[in-house]
Amino acid sequence: MSRVAKTDKAMVENVEDIIGWVPPDLGFESRGFKETLKAVLASPFRDPVSVFKHQASLAGEMFKILAGKSTLAPDKTDRRFADPSWHENPMYRRTMQAYLANNAYWQSVIDDLKVDETDRERARFFISLFTDAFSPTNSMAHPAALKKMLETGGESFKRGAKNMLHDLVNEGGMPSMVDKSAFKVGENLAMSEGAVVFRNDLVELIQYKPLVPQVHQRPFVMLPPPINKFYIMDLTPEKSMVRYLLQKGQQVFIISWRNPKPEHSDWDFNTYASSAREALLAALDVSGAKDCNIWGGCAGGIIGSVMLAQMAARQERLVNSFTLNVTILYMPTDSIMGMMATEGLLNKARKHTAKKGVLDGKEMARMFAWLRPNDLVWSYWVNNYLMGNKPPAFDILYWNCDNTRLTSKFHTELMDIVARKYLAHPGEFESGGIPIDLKKVECDVFAMAGDTDHITPWKNCYESTMFFGGKCEFVLSNSGHIQAMINPPGNKKSIYFTNPARLADPEEWLAGAKTNHGSWWDRWIVWLNERSGELVAAPKELGNASHKPMDPAPGTYVLEP
Repeated sequence: MSRVAKTDKAMVENVEDIIGWVPPDLGFESRGFKETLKAVLASPFRDPVSVFKHQASLAGEMFKILAGKSTLAPDKTDRRFADPSWHENPMYRRTMQAYLANNAYWQSVIDDLKVDETDRERARFFISLFTDAFSPTNSMAHPAALKKMLETGGESFKRGAKNMLHDLVNEGGMPSMVDKSAFKVGENLAMSEGAVVFRNDLVELIQYKPLVPQVHQRPFVMLPPPINKFYIMDLTPEKSMVRYLLQKGQQVFIISWRNPKPEHSDWDFNTYASSAREALLAALDVSGAKDCNIWGGCAGGIIGSVMLAQMAARQERLVNSFTLNVTILYMPTDSIMGMMATEGLLNKARKHTAKKGVLDGKEMARMFAWLRPNDLVWSYWVNNYLMGNKPPAFDILYWNCDNTRLTSKFHTELMDIVARKYLAHPGEFESGGIPIDLKKVECDVFAMAGDTDHITPWKNCYESTMFFGGKCEFVLSNSGHIQAMINPPGNKKSIYFTNPARLADPEEWLAGAKTNHGSWWDRWIVWLNERSGELVAAPKELGNASHKPMDPAPGTYVLEP
Protein backbone atom coordinates (compact mmCIF):
# COMPACT_ATOMS: atom_id res chain seq x y z
CA MET A 1 0.00 0.00 0.00
CA SER A 2 1.36 3.42 -0.93
CA ARG A 3 2.03 6.14 1.64
CA VAL A 4 -0.80 8.24 0.17
CA ALA A 5 -3.24 5.34 0.35
CA LYS A 6 -2.24 4.66 3.98
CA THR A 7 -2.77 8.32 4.83
CA ASP A 8 -6.20 8.37 3.18
CA LYS A 9 -7.17 5.16 4.98
CA ALA A 10 -6.13 6.64 8.33
CA MET A 11 -8.10 9.80 7.66
CA VAL A 12 -11.21 7.84 6.73
CA GLU A 13 -10.86 5.75 9.91
CA ASN A 14 -10.59 9.00 11.86
CA VAL A 15 -13.82 10.16 10.23
CA GLU A 16 -15.44 6.92 11.39
CA ASP A 17 -14.28 7.69 14.93
CA ILE A 18 -15.86 11.14 14.68
CA ILE A 19 -19.13 9.61 13.49
CA GLY A 20 -19.08 7.16 16.36
CA TRP A 21 -18.82 10.06 18.78
CA VAL A 22 -22.13 11.62 17.67
CA PRO A 23 -24.38 11.59 20.78
CA PRO A 24 -26.97 8.80 20.42
CA ASP A 25 -29.71 10.81 22.13
CA LEU A 26 -29.86 13.13 19.10
CA GLY A 27 -31.33 10.32 17.03
CA PHE A 28 -28.28 10.19 14.75
CA GLU A 29 -27.37 6.61 15.54
CA SER A 30 -29.20 5.26 12.49
CA ARG A 31 -27.03 3.71 9.82
CA GLY A 32 -28.46 6.04 7.18
CA PHE A 33 -27.27 9.18 8.93
CA LYS A 34 -23.84 7.78 9.77
CA GLU A 35 -23.19 6.53 6.27
CA THR A 36 -24.26 9.84 4.75
CA LEU A 37 -22.20 11.97 7.10
CA LYS A 38 -19.23 9.67 6.65
CA ALA A 39 -19.46 10.08 2.87
CA VAL A 40 -19.50 13.87 3.17
CA LEU A 41 -16.62 14.12 5.63
CA ALA A 42 -14.48 11.53 3.87
CA SER A 43 -14.99 12.99 0.41
CA PRO A 44 -11.98 15.38 0.53
CA PHE A 45 -9.68 12.44 1.28
CA ARG A 46 -11.13 10.08 -1.31
CA ASP A 47 -11.33 12.59 -4.15
CA PRO A 48 -9.02 15.52 -3.31
CA VAL A 49 -8.76 16.64 -6.96
CA SER A 50 -12.51 17.22 -7.21
CA VAL A 51 -12.63 19.07 -3.88
CA PHE A 52 -9.64 21.25 -4.88
CA LYS A 53 -11.49 22.14 -8.09
CA HIS A 54 -14.52 23.31 -6.13
CA GLN A 55 -12.35 25.19 -3.61
CA ALA A 56 -10.57 26.97 -6.43
CA SER A 57 -13.91 27.93 -7.92
CA LEU A 58 -15.04 29.25 -4.52
CA ALA A 59 -11.84 31.26 -4.11
CA GLY A 60 -12.28 32.76 -7.57
CA GLU A 61 -15.84 33.79 -6.77
CA MET A 62 -14.73 35.31 -3.46
CA PHE A 63 -12.19 37.50 -5.29
CA LYS A 64 -14.98 38.69 -7.61
CA ILE A 65 -17.16 39.47 -4.58
CA LEU A 66 -14.40 41.50 -2.91
CA ALA A 67 -13.81 43.39 -6.15
CA GLY A 68 -17.51 44.11 -6.51
CA LYS A 69 -17.73 42.20 -9.80
CA SER A 70 -19.76 39.17 -8.72
CA THR A 71 -23.16 38.65 -10.31
CA LEU A 72 -24.38 36.16 -7.68
CA ALA A 73 -27.98 36.83 -6.64
CA PRO A 74 -30.51 34.89 -4.60
CA ASP A 75 -33.30 32.97 -6.26
CA LYS A 76 -36.35 35.14 -6.92
CA THR A 77 -38.38 32.92 -4.57
CA ASP A 78 -35.93 33.44 -1.67
CA ARG A 79 -37.70 36.00 0.52
CA ARG A 80 -34.88 36.21 3.09
CA PHE A 81 -33.05 38.87 1.07
CA ALA A 82 -36.08 40.98 0.19
CA ASP A 83 -34.82 44.07 2.04
CA PRO A 84 -33.24 46.45 -0.56
CA SER A 85 -30.11 46.91 1.61
CA TRP A 86 -28.96 43.39 0.71
CA HIS A 87 -28.65 44.52 -2.91
CA GLU A 88 -27.93 48.25 -2.70
CA ASN A 89 -25.48 48.50 0.21
CA PRO A 90 -21.98 47.31 -0.90
CA MET A 91 -21.18 45.69 2.46
CA TYR A 92 -24.50 43.86 2.71
CA ARG A 93 -24.32 42.81 -0.95
CA ARG A 94 -20.85 41.28 -0.43
CA THR A 95 -22.03 39.51 2.74
CA MET A 96 -25.01 38.04 0.90
CA GLN A 97 -22.91 36.98 -2.09
CA ALA A 98 -20.28 35.35 0.12
CA TYR A 99 -23.05 33.34 1.78
CA LEU A 100 -24.50 32.32 -1.59
CA ALA A 101 -21.03 31.36 -2.88
CA ASN A 102 -20.44 29.15 0.14
CA ASN A 103 -23.81 27.47 -0.39
CA ALA A 104 -22.97 26.84 -4.04
CA TYR A 105 -19.63 25.34 -3.00
CA TRP A 106 -21.26 22.80 -0.70
CA GLN A 107 -23.86 21.86 -3.28
CA SER A 108 -21.15 21.27 -5.91
CA VAL A 109 -19.21 19.07 -3.46
CA ILE A 110 -22.35 17.02 -2.80
CA ASP A 111 -23.02 16.73 -6.53
CA ASP A 112 -19.66 14.98 -6.93
CA LEU A 113 -19.98 12.60 -4.00
CA LYS A 114 -19.38 8.98 -4.97
CA VAL A 115 -22.59 7.77 -3.28
CA ASP A 116 -26.04 6.65 -4.37
CA GLU A 117 -28.77 9.21 -4.99
CA THR A 118 -30.52 8.66 -1.64
CA ASP A 119 -27.31 9.40 0.27
CA ARG A 120 -26.69 12.42 -1.96
CA GLU A 121 -30.13 13.91 -1.22
CA ARG A 122 -29.73 13.10 2.47
CA ALA A 123 -26.42 14.94 2.48
CA ARG A 124 -27.96 17.88 0.65
CA PHE A 125 -30.69 18.12 3.30
CA PHE A 126 -28.27 17.92 6.26
CA ILE A 127 -25.95 20.54 4.78
CA SER A 128 -28.90 22.83 4.07
CA LEU A 129 -29.90 22.71 7.74
CA PHE A 130 -26.51 24.21 8.66
CA THR A 131 -26.28 26.70 5.81
CA ASP A 132 -29.84 27.91 6.44
CA ALA A 133 -29.09 28.34 10.14
CA PHE A 134 -25.98 30.44 9.48
CA SER A 135 -27.60 32.72 6.94
CA PRO A 136 -26.68 36.38 7.62
CA THR A 137 -30.41 37.13 7.58
CA ASN A 138 -30.71 35.31 10.92
CA SER A 139 -28.26 37.63 12.74
CA MET A 140 -28.65 41.01 14.41
CA ALA A 141 -26.84 42.43 11.39
CA HIS A 142 -30.12 42.05 9.48
CA PRO A 143 -30.63 45.53 7.98
CA ALA A 144 -34.35 45.68 8.72
CA ALA A 145 -33.74 44.64 12.35
CA LEU A 146 -31.04 47.29 12.80
CA LYS A 147 -33.27 49.98 11.30
CA LYS A 148 -36.12 49.07 13.62
CA MET A 149 -33.87 48.98 16.67
CA LEU A 150 -32.67 52.52 15.88
CA GLU A 151 -36.19 53.76 15.14
CA THR A 152 -37.59 52.37 18.40
CA GLY A 153 -34.66 53.39 20.58
CA GLY A 154 -33.85 49.76 21.36
CA GLU A 155 -37.45 48.77 22.25
CA SER A 156 -37.63 46.22 19.41
CA PHE A 157 -34.52 44.51 20.81
CA LYS A 158 -36.11 44.35 24.27
CA ARG A 159 -39.36 42.94 22.87
CA GLY A 160 -37.38 40.37 20.87
CA ALA A 161 -35.52 39.25 23.99
CA LYS A 162 -38.84 38.95 25.83
CA ASN A 163 -40.32 36.91 22.98
CA MET A 164 -37.31 34.59 23.00
CA LEU A 165 -37.56 34.04 26.77
CA HIS A 166 -41.26 33.22 26.40
CA ASP A 167 -40.52 30.64 23.70
CA LEU A 168 -37.69 29.07 25.69
CA VAL A 169 -40.09 28.51 28.57
CA ASN A 170 -43.29 27.63 26.67
CA GLU A 171 -42.34 26.39 23.20
CA GLY A 172 -39.26 24.27 23.81
CA GLY A 173 -37.04 26.91 22.22
CA MET A 174 -38.93 26.97 18.91
CA PRO A 175 -40.10 30.41 17.71
CA SER A 176 -43.85 30.92 18.13
CA MET A 177 -45.67 30.79 14.81
CA VAL A 178 -48.89 32.46 15.88
CA ASP A 179 -50.44 34.85 18.39
CA LYS A 180 -52.55 32.31 20.29
CA SER A 181 -54.42 35.01 22.20
CA ALA A 182 -56.24 36.03 19.01
CA PHE A 183 -58.34 32.85 18.69
CA LYS A 184 -60.71 30.69 20.68
CA VAL A 185 -62.31 27.50 19.37
CA GLY A 186 -66.09 27.83 19.34
CA GLU A 187 -65.99 31.63 19.36
CA ASN A 188 -64.07 32.80 16.27
CA LEU A 189 -63.08 29.34 14.96
CA ALA A 190 -65.28 26.24 14.45
CA MET A 191 -68.47 28.32 14.47
CA SER A 192 -70.77 26.22 12.28
CA GLU A 193 -73.97 25.36 14.15
CA GLY A 194 -74.45 21.72 15.07
CA ALA A 195 -74.44 19.19 17.89
CA VAL A 196 -72.72 16.00 19.03
CA VAL A 197 -75.08 13.12 18.22
CA PHE A 198 -72.76 10.21 19.06
CA ARG A 199 -69.86 9.72 21.42
CA ASN A 200 -67.59 6.85 22.43
CA ASP A 201 -64.19 6.79 24.14
CA LEU A 202 -62.37 7.88 20.98
CA VAL A 203 -64.75 9.96 18.84
CA GLU A 204 -67.52 12.50 18.94
CA LEU A 205 -69.72 12.67 15.86
CA ILE A 206 -70.98 16.18 15.11
CA GLN A 207 -74.03 16.72 12.92
CA TYR A 208 -74.33 20.20 11.41
CA LYS A 209 -77.51 22.17 10.98
CA PRO A 210 -78.57 22.42 7.31
CA LEU A 211 -78.32 25.84 5.66
CA VAL A 212 -80.69 25.20 2.73
CA PRO A 213 -84.32 23.92 2.57
CA GLN A 214 -83.42 20.74 0.69
CA VAL A 215 -80.49 18.38 1.22
CA HIS A 216 -79.19 15.31 -0.55
CA GLN A 217 -80.47 12.07 0.93
CA ARG A 218 -77.07 10.42 1.33
CA PRO A 219 -75.07 11.86 4.30
CA PHE A 220 -71.47 13.02 4.07
CA VAL A 221 -69.16 11.88 6.89
CA MET A 222 -65.72 13.49 7.34
CA LEU A 223 -62.69 11.72 8.86
CA PRO A 224 -60.11 14.40 9.64
CA PRO A 225 -56.56 13.42 10.60
CA PRO A 226 -56.04 12.60 14.30
CA ILE A 227 -52.88 14.72 13.99
CA ASN A 228 -54.14 18.17 15.07
CA LYS A 229 -57.87 18.80 15.52
CA PHE A 230 -60.89 18.55 13.24
CA TYR A 231 -61.71 22.25 12.94
CA ILE A 232 -59.27 22.80 10.08
CA MET A 233 -62.40 21.90 8.09
CA ASP A 234 -64.40 24.62 9.88
CA LEU A 235 -62.13 27.62 10.45
CA THR A 236 -63.66 31.05 9.86
CA PRO A 237 -66.94 31.02 7.86
CA GLU A 238 -65.24 32.18 4.65
CA LYS A 239 -62.69 29.31 4.86
CA SER A 240 -64.97 26.59 6.19
CA MET A 241 -65.33 23.50 4.00
CA VAL A 242 -68.14 22.40 6.31
CA ARG A 243 -70.09 25.58 5.64
CA TYR A 244 -69.44 25.32 1.88
CA LEU A 245 -70.84 21.77 1.81
CA LEU A 246 -73.89 22.77 3.86
CA GLN A 247 -74.61 25.60 1.42
CA LYS A 248 -74.45 23.08 -1.44
CA GLY A 249 -77.09 20.82 0.13
CA GLN A 250 -74.92 18.21 1.80
CA GLN A 251 -75.88 16.58 5.12
CA VAL A 252 -72.56 17.02 6.90
CA PHE A 253 -71.25 14.97 9.82
CA ILE A 254 -67.69 15.18 11.10
CA ILE A 255 -65.64 13.06 13.48
CA SER A 256 -63.80 14.80 16.30
CA TRP A 257 -61.03 12.54 17.60
CA ARG A 258 -60.20 12.53 21.29
CA ASN A 259 -56.71 13.67 22.24
CA PRO A 260 -55.22 10.47 23.70
CA LYS A 261 -53.26 10.26 26.93
CA PRO A 262 -50.65 7.67 28.01
CA GLU A 263 -53.38 5.41 29.44
CA HIS A 264 -54.76 5.07 25.89
CA SER A 265 -51.47 3.74 24.50
CA ASP A 266 -53.07 0.49 23.28
CA TRP A 267 -55.38 2.26 20.82
CA ASP A 268 -54.22 0.93 17.45
CA PHE A 269 -55.29 1.38 13.83
CA ASN A 270 -58.20 -0.97 14.31
CA THR A 271 -59.38 1.07 17.31
CA TYR A 272 -59.50 4.20 15.15
CA ALA A 273 -61.08 2.46 12.16
CA SER A 274 -63.67 0.70 14.33
CA SER A 275 -64.61 3.93 16.11
CA ALA A 276 -64.95 5.66 12.75
CA ARG A 277 -67.27 2.87 11.60
CA GLU A 278 -69.40 3.28 14.74
CA ALA A 279 -69.70 7.00 13.99
CA LEU A 280 -70.58 6.25 10.37
CA LEU A 281 -73.37 3.88 11.47
CA ALA A 282 -74.71 6.60 13.75
CA ALA A 283 -74.79 9.06 10.83
CA LEU A 284 -76.69 6.52 8.74
CA ASP A 285 -79.18 5.95 11.54
CA VAL A 286 -79.76 9.70 12.00
CA SER A 287 -80.19 10.32 8.25
CA GLY A 288 -82.14 7.16 7.51
CA ALA A 289 -79.86 6.34 4.57
CA LYS A 290 -78.45 2.91 3.71
CA ASP A 291 -75.01 4.19 2.79
CA CYS A 292 -73.00 7.42 2.86
CA ASN A 293 -70.17 9.31 1.20
CA ILE A 294 -67.02 9.78 3.26
CA TRP A 295 -64.03 12.15 3.25
CA GLY A 296 -60.55 11.49 4.63
CA GLY A 297 -57.67 13.95 4.88
CA CYS A 298 -53.99 13.04 5.38
CA ALA A 299 -53.80 10.41 8.15
CA GLY A 300 -57.61 10.44 8.26
CA GLY A 301 -57.49 9.22 4.66
CA ILE A 302 -55.31 6.29 5.71
CA ILE A 303 -57.75 5.40 8.52
CA GLY A 304 -60.63 5.63 6.05
CA SER A 305 -58.79 3.39 3.58
CA VAL A 306 -58.22 0.70 6.22
CA MET A 307 -61.85 0.97 7.37
CA LEU A 308 -63.10 0.56 3.78
CA ALA A 309 -60.89 -2.50 3.26
CA GLN A 310 -62.28 -4.03 6.46
CA MET A 311 -65.83 -3.34 5.24
CA ALA A 312 -65.05 -4.87 1.85
CA ALA A 313 -63.74 -8.01 3.54
CA ARG A 314 -66.98 -8.22 5.56
CA GLN A 315 -69.02 -7.43 2.41
CA GLU A 316 -70.53 -4.36 4.07
CA ARG A 317 -71.80 -1.81 1.55
CA LEU A 318 -72.01 1.24 3.78
CA VAL A 319 -69.93 3.67 1.70
CA ASN A 320 -70.87 4.95 -1.74
CA SER A 321 -67.86 7.19 -2.49
CA PHE A 322 -64.55 8.20 -0.91
CA THR A 323 -62.91 11.62 -1.13
CA LEU A 324 -59.18 11.68 -0.35
CA ASN A 325 -57.32 14.91 0.36
CA VAL A 326 -53.50 15.19 0.55
CA THR A 327 -53.15 11.50 1.46
CA ILE A 328 -50.24 9.21 0.76
CA LEU A 329 -50.56 5.50 1.50
CA TYR A 330 -46.80 4.95 1.49
CA MET A 331 -43.68 6.97 2.22
CA PRO A 332 -41.86 7.98 -0.97
CA THR A 333 -38.15 7.18 -0.70
CA ASP A 334 -37.23 10.26 -2.74
CA SER A 335 -38.95 12.68 -0.32
CA ILE A 336 -37.15 14.23 2.64
CA MET A 337 -39.24 12.23 5.11
CA GLY A 338 -38.68 9.06 3.13
CA MET A 339 -34.92 9.59 3.15
CA MET A 340 -35.00 10.12 6.92
CA ALA A 341 -37.07 6.97 7.51
CA THR A 342 -34.15 4.59 7.97
CA GLU A 343 -34.78 1.41 9.95
CA GLY A 344 -32.61 2.66 12.80
CA LEU A 345 -34.54 5.90 13.13
CA LEU A 346 -37.89 4.09 12.91
CA ASN A 347 -36.81 1.73 15.69
CA LYS A 348 -35.80 4.68 17.82
CA ALA A 349 -39.22 6.29 17.26
CA ARG A 350 -41.00 3.05 18.20
CA LYS A 351 -39.04 2.76 21.46
CA HIS A 352 -39.59 6.43 22.23
CA THR A 353 -43.39 6.29 21.89
CA ALA A 354 -43.63 2.87 23.60
CA LYS A 355 -41.84 4.28 26.64
CA LYS A 356 -44.08 7.37 26.86
CA GLY A 357 -47.31 5.73 25.66
CA VAL A 358 -47.96 8.60 23.25
CA LEU A 359 -46.14 10.76 20.72
CA ASP A 360 -46.60 14.38 21.72
CA GLY A 361 -47.94 16.66 19.00
CA LYS A 362 -45.25 19.26 19.64
CA GLU A 363 -42.60 16.70 18.68
CA MET A 364 -44.36 16.08 15.36
CA ALA A 365 -44.74 19.81 14.77
CA ARG A 366 -41.01 20.36 15.33
CA MET A 367 -40.16 17.56 12.91
CA PHE A 368 -42.37 19.01 10.17
CA ALA A 369 -41.02 22.52 10.82
CA TRP A 370 -37.41 21.42 10.28
CA LEU A 371 -38.35 19.97 6.90
CA ARG A 372 -38.83 23.59 5.74
CA PRO A 373 -36.76 25.62 8.23
CA ASN A 374 -36.57 28.89 6.28
CA ASP A 375 -40.36 29.15 6.11
CA LEU A 376 -41.32 27.50 9.40
CA VAL A 377 -38.44 28.35 11.77
CA TRP A 378 -36.10 31.13 10.64
CA SER A 379 -38.78 33.47 9.29
CA TYR A 380 -40.35 33.52 12.77
CA TRP A 381 -36.92 33.86 14.36
CA VAL A 382 -36.44 37.08 12.38
CA ASN A 383 -39.97 38.37 13.00
CA ASN A 384 -40.22 37.54 16.71
CA TYR A 385 -36.66 38.03 17.96
CA LEU A 386 -34.73 40.28 15.57
CA MET A 387 -37.64 42.57 14.70
CA GLY A 388 -39.33 42.28 18.09
CA ASN A 389 -42.77 41.77 16.54
CA LYS A 390 -45.60 39.66 17.87
CA PRO A 391 -46.13 36.46 15.87
CA PRO A 392 -48.93 36.80 13.32
CA ALA A 393 -52.60 36.19 14.16
CA PHE A 394 -53.38 33.59 11.48
CA ASP A 395 -56.14 31.02 11.91
CA ILE A 396 -54.43 28.17 10.01
CA LEU A 397 -51.26 28.63 12.06
CA TYR A 398 -53.31 28.62 15.27
CA TRP A 399 -54.84 25.29 14.25
CA ASN A 400 -51.40 23.99 13.29
CA CYS A 401 -50.12 24.76 16.80
CA ASP A 402 -53.17 23.23 18.53
CA ASN A 403 -51.34 19.94 18.78
CA THR A 404 -52.66 16.48 19.56
CA ARG A 405 -50.96 13.24 20.57
CA LEU A 406 -50.78 9.86 18.84
CA THR A 407 -50.89 6.62 20.79
CA SER A 408 -47.78 4.46 20.64
CA LYS A 409 -49.54 1.56 18.88
CA PHE A 410 -51.24 3.77 16.30
CA HIS A 411 -48.02 5.68 15.65
CA THR A 412 -46.01 2.45 15.23
CA GLU A 413 -48.54 1.00 12.78
CA LEU A 414 -48.76 4.29 10.90
CA MET A 415 -44.96 4.32 10.45
CA ASP A 416 -45.00 0.70 9.29
CA ILE A 417 -47.82 1.33 6.81
CA VAL A 418 -46.15 4.28 5.09
CA ALA A 419 -42.49 3.27 5.42
CA ARG A 420 -42.95 -0.38 4.39
CA LYS A 421 -45.61 0.30 1.75
CA TYR A 422 -47.97 -2.22 3.32
CA LEU A 423 -51.15 -0.94 1.66
CA ALA A 424 -49.63 -1.32 -1.81
CA HIS A 425 -49.41 -5.08 -1.26
CA PRO A 426 -52.72 -6.82 -0.48
CA GLY A 427 -52.67 -8.80 2.74
CA GLU A 428 -49.32 -7.55 4.08
CA PHE A 429 -51.01 -5.53 6.80
CA GLU A 430 -53.71 -6.86 9.12
CA SER A 431 -56.04 -4.72 11.17
CA GLY A 432 -58.59 -6.24 13.52
CA GLY A 433 -57.59 -9.67 12.24
CA ILE A 434 -58.52 -8.72 8.65
CA PRO A 435 -55.89 -8.71 5.86
CA ILE A 436 -56.13 -5.29 4.23
CA ASP A 437 -56.68 -5.39 0.46
CA LEU A 438 -57.49 -2.00 -1.09
CA LYS A 439 -58.19 -3.58 -4.48
CA LYS A 440 -61.45 -4.82 -2.95
CA VAL A 441 -62.48 -1.22 -2.27
CA GLU A 442 -64.52 -0.58 -5.41
CA CYS A 443 -66.39 2.65 -4.60
CA ASP A 444 -65.64 5.78 -6.62
CA VAL A 445 -62.72 7.87 -5.36
CA PHE A 446 -62.05 11.61 -5.75
CA ALA A 447 -58.46 12.50 -4.79
CA MET A 448 -56.81 15.90 -4.42
CA ALA A 449 -53.16 16.82 -3.81
CA GLY A 450 -51.09 20.01 -3.61
CA ASP A 451 -48.29 20.65 -6.10
CA THR A 452 -45.90 22.15 -3.48
CA ASP A 453 -46.84 19.82 -0.60
CA HIS A 454 -43.68 18.76 1.28
CA ILE A 455 -45.49 16.40 3.68
CA THR A 456 -47.54 14.35 1.21
CA PRO A 457 -45.90 14.91 -2.21
CA TRP A 458 -48.47 15.04 -4.99
CA LYS A 459 -46.88 12.37 -7.18
CA ASN A 460 -47.17 9.87 -4.34
CA CYS A 461 -50.75 10.95 -3.60
CA TYR A 462 -51.46 10.21 -7.27
CA GLU A 463 -49.73 6.83 -7.18
CA SER A 464 -51.57 5.91 -3.95
CA THR A 465 -54.91 6.14 -5.77
CA MET A 466 -53.78 3.23 -7.95
CA PHE A 467 -54.07 0.93 -4.92
CA PHE A 468 -57.91 1.05 -5.01
CA GLY A 469 -60.16 -1.13 -7.13
CA GLY A 470 -62.71 1.49 -8.15
CA LYS A 471 -62.82 4.47 -10.50
CA CYS A 472 -60.83 7.53 -9.48
CA GLU A 473 -60.75 11.20 -10.44
CA PHE A 474 -57.54 13.01 -9.47
CA VAL A 475 -57.12 16.78 -9.13
CA LEU A 476 -53.89 18.69 -8.48
CA SER A 477 -54.20 22.07 -6.74
CA ASN A 478 -51.58 24.81 -6.72
CA SER A 479 -50.48 25.03 -3.11
CA GLY A 480 -49.02 23.20 -0.11
CA HIS A 481 -50.38 20.67 2.35
CA ILE A 482 -53.05 22.72 4.11
CA GLN A 483 -53.75 25.59 1.75
CA ALA A 484 -54.31 23.24 -1.18
CA MET A 485 -57.07 21.62 0.85
CA ILE A 486 -58.54 24.78 2.43
CA ASN A 487 -59.07 26.51 -0.87
CA PRO A 488 -62.52 28.16 -0.97
CA PRO A 489 -63.80 29.78 -4.18
CA GLY A 490 -62.93 33.43 -4.69
CA ASN A 491 -59.14 33.34 -4.75
CA LYS A 492 -58.14 34.69 -8.16
CA LYS A 493 -54.73 33.02 -7.93
CA SER A 494 -56.15 29.52 -7.46
CA ILE A 495 -55.70 27.00 -10.25
CA TYR A 496 -55.98 23.24 -10.44
CA PHE A 497 -55.07 20.58 -12.98
CA THR A 498 -57.28 17.80 -14.30
CA ASN A 499 -56.77 14.89 -16.64
CA PRO A 500 -59.35 12.08 -17.01
CA ALA A 501 -56.66 9.65 -18.20
CA ARG A 502 -55.46 7.14 -15.58
CA LEU A 503 -51.77 6.96 -16.46
CA ALA A 504 -49.15 5.09 -14.44
CA ASP A 505 -46.65 7.95 -14.55
CA PRO A 506 -47.76 11.08 -12.63
CA GLU A 507 -45.47 13.32 -14.70
CA GLU A 508 -47.07 12.02 -17.87
CA TRP A 509 -50.49 12.67 -16.29
CA LEU A 510 -49.50 16.29 -15.53
CA ALA A 511 -48.05 16.84 -19.01
CA GLY A 512 -51.45 16.07 -20.50
CA ALA A 513 -53.48 17.86 -17.81
CA LYS A 514 -55.77 20.84 -18.35
CA THR A 515 -55.25 24.01 -16.30
CA ASN A 516 -58.44 25.22 -14.61
CA HIS A 517 -58.82 28.60 -12.92
CA GLY A 518 -60.57 28.78 -9.56
CA SER A 519 -61.01 26.40 -6.65
CA TRP A 520 -61.12 22.63 -7.03
CA TRP A 521 -64.02 22.69 -4.53
CA ASP A 522 -66.39 23.75 -7.30
CA ARG A 523 -65.43 20.74 -9.43
CA TRP A 524 -65.55 18.38 -6.47
CA ILE A 525 -69.05 19.43 -5.35
CA VAL A 526 -70.46 18.54 -8.78
CA TRP A 527 -68.81 15.10 -8.53
CA LEU A 528 -70.06 14.65 -4.96
CA ASN A 529 -73.64 15.80 -5.56
CA GLU A 530 -73.94 13.35 -8.46
CA ARG A 531 -73.24 10.59 -5.92
CA SER A 532 -75.37 11.94 -3.06
CA GLY A 533 -78.86 10.78 -4.00
CA GLU A 534 -82.11 12.69 -4.40
CA LEU A 535 -82.92 16.00 -2.77
CA VAL A 536 -85.23 15.72 0.26
CA ALA A 537 -86.54 18.17 2.81
CA ALA A 538 -83.81 19.22 5.25
CA PRO A 539 -84.26 17.79 8.76
CA LYS A 540 -85.78 20.33 11.15
CA GLU A 541 -84.04 18.85 14.17
CA LEU A 542 -80.58 17.38 14.74
CA GLY A 543 -80.18 13.75 15.79
CA ASN A 544 -83.06 11.34 16.30
CA ALA A 545 -84.68 9.28 19.05
CA SER A 546 -81.69 6.90 19.36
CA HIS A 547 -79.01 9.57 18.84
CA LYS A 548 -80.22 12.62 20.70
CA PRO A 549 -78.25 15.88 20.48
CA MET A 550 -75.76 16.31 23.28
CA ASP A 551 -73.21 19.12 23.50
CA PRO A 552 -73.37 21.86 20.85
CA ALA A 553 -70.66 21.97 18.16
CA PRO A 554 -67.67 21.96 18.29
CA GLY A 555 -68.21 19.39 21.06
CA THR A 556 -66.07 18.60 24.09
CA TYR A 557 -63.21 16.45 22.76
CA VAL A 558 -61.79 19.29 20.67
CA LEU A 559 -61.43 21.42 23.82
CA GLU A 560 -59.47 18.81 25.78
CA PRO A 561 -55.77 19.70 26.21
